[in-house]
Amino acid sequence: MAATALLEAGLARVLFYPTLLYTLFRGKVPGRAHRDWYHRIDPTVLLGALPLRSLTRQLVQDENVRGVITMNEEYETRFLCHSSQVHRWSPEEAVRAIAKIRSYIHIRPGQLDVLKEFHKQVTAGAAKDGTFDTSKT
Repeated sequence: MAATALLEAGLARVLFYPTLLYTLFRGKVPGRAHRDWYHRIDPTVLLGALPLRSLTRQLVQDENVRGVITMNEEYETRFLCHSSQVHRWSPEEAVRAIAKIRSYIHIRPGQLDVLKEFHKQVTAGAAKDGTFDTSKT
């Protein structure tokens, strides 16, 4: 079982960049083969692929994006996107906010654990820099 999971994780990493290039290509092609990078779901939510650095300015200026929630693997985000902290929500507050607007989205316990660990790392690093008030979390 562990060997299968290891092979699947390795295969996902090997296939990530070729499929990313394919998706980028589909975004540039006109006609029926075109695939948009994101879609507006309602006035406050965009649903789509993780925004690349080249798309960040457009999303902030044109779409008024103030935050991105992603459940990507670290290797998928390391070189491709910017991140910043807009809301100072705890992981539980973020999950509640998502549930209010999209009740059909369910965050599994493992995903919540990942959010909690990420939140802990981000707030600890920001507290050292003086950019995050830990009394609000």
